[in-house]
Amino acid sequence: MSLEWAGVLLAWMIWGSYIFLLWRWGHWRPLPSGSAPTSLQVAVVIPVRNEAKTLPACLESLLGQTYKPHEIWIVNDHSEDHTLEIAYAYKAQEKRIQVLSLPEGVLGKKAALQAAIYRTQADIIVTMDADTVSLPNTLEKLLSPFCDPSIQVVGGWIRLVPEKGLLVAFQRIELSGVLVLTAGSWQRGKPLTANGALLAYRRTAFLEVGGWGNADNHPSGDDDLLVQRIVLRYGAQAIAFSSAITETRAAKSWHTFLHQRLRWISKRHLYPSPWTPQILRLTALAQISLLCALFLFPKHALLAWGLLFGIQAWTAYKGFILTQSPLPSLPYWLLTGILYPFYQAVMVGLAFWGFPFEWKGRLYKKGGAKAIEVSQN
Repeated sequence: MSLEWAGVLLAWMIWGSYIFLLWRWGHWRPLPSGSAPTSLQVAVVIPVRNEAKTLPACLESLLGQTYKPHEIWIVNDHSEDHTLEIAYAYKAQEKRIQVLSLPEGVLGKKAALQAAIYRTQADIIVTMDADTVSLPNTLEKLLSPFCDPSIQVVGGWIRLVPEKGLLVAFQRIELSGVLVLTAGSWQRGKPLTANGALLAYRRTAFLEVGGWGNADNHPSGDDDLLVQRIVLRYGAQAIAFSSAITETRAAKSWHTFLHQRLRWISKRHLYPSPWTPQILRLTALAQISLLCALFLFPKHALLAWGLLFGIQAWTAYKGFILTQSPLPSLPYWLLTGILYPFYQAVMVGLAFWGFPFEWKGRLYKKGGAKAIEVSQN
């Protein structure tokens, strides 16, 4: 076998494995509908930092839920705008709302979550982001699986507001596909990831597994790292992915978008389970090998691109249907399919280079398995 054909064979093995992953894991069966348990105390925890523009809409949607949470904790992470004043204004009108502020020298989303979790005695912790707006039945659907006492953690769907432009369409298509894989992986008992913008877990499970373990100081992983630790402790039957939906807005600039993704990738060494790092590598390898093949054996690369585009688009399409979100126009699907391999290559390069990233007005200088150094911009 010539060197060229050996490369072709290797490339098709990579592409075939990726296609099989999307086909095999990209299936999710909705859970049977049911009512949320009335015997459990529920606390919603919302970490906030500079969220004056988004917090009111988040709280209004939360207060209008068909299932009324017993407590709503707003934990201020050193906001520099009017977030804290808005939080206290809502607290004055609603007795279920509690407002906390992190002390000097203590900062970050995980610290904010812990501050509320250690103070409340609620049975169920629901985490939400301050820039989300929930549907009226979001909490009811998110909490209904807890009628089963074996369930320790429940996930839900995030959809992005359908605004104009390629950047928003790219994010909507990518997130839709990722969420379908996420939901499918939860039903297989091997959760690839999770989203803290809509997540619920038993407080006892959080305490039992020690929260996020050695990732307490990392600016990402308050969701998927915890879920995987719970699965490893309680087993695959302890998780459920609900049909609950919340909505948020996409990043407004490519700069913000890339820094958001760098923050997510920065925890790649911290996953307690082996399956997420393996699938992240396979995804990146499939896309980067596609770019390499364009120069080495372009006919095979174009055929593979067509196959990968088709199954990726089909996976993302299912996500739009499941979240009842309007579909982007066809040109945006095609542009996303063309850009996606380049995007993956850029993200891999920046991650391995250790490129610093910004989040919430803070600069994170060092990633990896160790705690990340933080400085104020």
